[in-house]
Amino acid sequence: MKRISSNSNGEWAALHSHLRRPDSLRQRAILIVVADIGNTRIHIAAFEKSRMIEDWYLLTPRETASENFELELTEFMKSHQTLFAKPHFEGWILCSVVPWLTPIFGEMVRNLIGVVPTVLIRSSPLPISLITGESPTIGIDRLIVAAAAYDLVRSSVITVDIGTATTIDAVTDEGLFLGGIILPGPKLWLDSLHFGTANLPKTEIEKKNSVIETSTTGCIQAGLYNGYRHLLDGLVRQIRSELAQRSQHDSSIYLTGGSAKHWCENFPNWCFHPDLLLSGLARSKVWSKESTKVGDCRRHDNTPKIIG
Repeated sequence: MKRISSNSNGEWAALHSHLRRPDSLRQRAILIVVADIGNTRIHIAAFEKSRMIEDWYLLTPRETASENFELELTEFMKSHQTLFAKPHFEGWILCSVVPWLTPIFGEMVRNLIGVVPTVLIRSSPLPISLITGESPTIGIDRLIVAAAAYDLVRSSVITVDIGTATTIDAVTDEGLFLGGIILPGPKLWLDSLHFGTANLPKTEIEKKNSVIETSTTGCIQAGLYNGYRHLLDGLVRQIRSELAQRSQHDSSIYLTGGSAKHWCENFPNWCFHPDLLLSGLARSKVWSKESTKVGDCRRHDNTPKIIG
């Protein structure tokens, strides 16, 4: 993986550099670039067919810092001109949970490389369906993660996405998105302890097998790590039990998100797919083609039948 940042000389620095393949991007046929504009960071990735071959991170700016972000994105695009060279480059696909930043990002891409990005929204073709009347505020990121997981198994599935916020969602055998829950992500929990108190220190996520610690930092880390582990286990058990009433098959469980790596070893029976959302974005072209073939059936007029 790469996290891109601008150093003091204005040059781009790649931290934690990792190519998914040893061969150079210049030697490969890049078909598509996707971007997930999240609350904390923007994850950009290059896909060749359905395989991610390289990815980068940009920090999501605050609204007041958007001018500086435009400079950083411009530098990134210029430093990766070969990535966007035709005929190898097919286009951008993105999703966003930061509404004010979406048009800025899209307009910049258009101005810099002459391509209008495809922005996925709730009405975009997906392999899952929504119940008519379902809340219009459901995040597109939740839907794409659920769609990508369902696309892999084509049966009931639960997705656990641990990021700035953590979401756990359920999809039936028939591909009906039931919704789920939202709770603070682990870093928000840590930040709330630090900023909401006078003396508790700011700390990072760290694995702690024991729940008896002596130092204040250790106590916070043990509480977060073990508390979150039990929280995830208990909530997924309850969701799986409720989903079983609406599906004939045992549900698969997919774990994803920026902080998921800290807990993946605690759940060996879950499928750990750190880039599930990006894979879904890359698959969206296929979903769009499938939709034109079979018709657009993204909504159910009735609640799902309960299988007793």
